[in-house]
Amino acid sequence: MNEFKLPHVEDLRTDTTLIRGLQEDFKAIEQEDKNDDQALSDEVADRKKGDGNLQGQIDDLQERCQKLEQEKATKDDLETVKSEFFGRIKSIYMGKDSKAIRDIILDMKEKGEI
Repeated sequence: MNEFKLPHVEDLRTDTTLIRGLQEDFKAIEQEDKNDDQALSDEVADRKKGDGNLQGQIDDLQERCQKLEQEKATKDDLETVKSEFFGRIKSIYMGKDSKAIRDIILDMKEKGEI
């Protein structure tokens, strides 16, 4: 049943071509591993160079966001300003804000509209 026999199965010491072949294969594998390690190291170095001052940029953006967060107006602030503005417009329209009316008339006189 076992008609085909390989010579290295019976005695490994006598088959020098197999041993030489295995040695060459292992050397090739080791060389590929070294090449892969070098390629990985090169890629890591390239990425570090490409990132530049990435952490510094992130810190700057976070600082800007914090400043904007502190300076932002809330909806309640806008509603207050809106109601004050419309109240002032209403008082001018109704003729109750004499200072604003006087300023408007003086401005119109300076422009020659009155």
